[in-house]
Parts: sequence; C-alpha cells; structure tokens
Amino acid sequence: MAKASIAQPKLPAFDAALPKFPELKLPKFDLTAIFALQRANLAAAHEAQTVLVDAVQAIVKIQHSWLQESVAAAQALVAVKAPKQPQAILADVKAAAEKAAAVAKEGVDLGVAAQRKVVELVTQRVQANVNEFKALAA
Repeated sequence: MAKASIAQPKLPAFDAALPKFPELKLPKFDLTAIFALQRANLAAAHEAQTVLVDAVQAIVKIQHSWLQESVAAAQALVAVKAPKQPQAILADVKAAAEKAAAVAKEGVDLGVAAQRKVVELVTQRVQANVNEFKALAA
C-alpha cells in the first residue's frame, strides 16, 4: 500500500526585523534586608505586647489583693456583735477610701508606664524603618 502524501501548506516568510522594545529596568530589592526589617518589626510588636500583658497582670494582682483585703474587712465587720462607735466606723470608711484611691493610682501609674514603654518601642521601630527604607532606596 502506498502512503498518501499530505501536502504541506506554504507559509509566508517574515523577513521584517522584530521591533526593539526598551529594556525594562525594575528596581533591585534586597529581599534579605526586607525580611530582616519585618522580623525586627515583629520582634518589636512582640515586645510591646509583652509589656502590655505584664502591666495588665500587675494591675490585676494589685486589684485582686485589694479585693481580698476588702472582703476580709467586711467579714470582720459583720462578725462583730457589738456596734462600733460612729468615729470608728468613719475612720474605717476613710481608710478604705484611701486604700481604694491608692490602688487606683498605682494601677493608673502602671498603665501609663506601660504605654510610655510601648510608645518608645514603636517610635524606635518607626525610625529604624525609615532609615532602612532610605538605605534601600539609595
């Protein structure tokens, strides 16, 4: 059996030269430096979170101990059979109010100190980021 030959179509020849496109120049990125920058940002965020969590724990401990003292004092007042003198009751109320104010002030002081530390960390990190981006852009 003879093979039938299939006619191949003739394609036109393109003799024209391909147009030259301008060379695309992308800025060079130092990925190692960018990743190091992000690792430093995450480390700073972790440190800030640790500062805030530690402050919250310290505030809760202070308030918990104050609450335990208050409950113990209230139980002691209830356990007394004989009524107290008005001056003694007034002195107890004044002491409890002073203690509550001292606990509140200590909690606020701890919170403000933690916020200052976090602001300091964030400020340092932002400044470092600006300096790194300037160095990368140069």
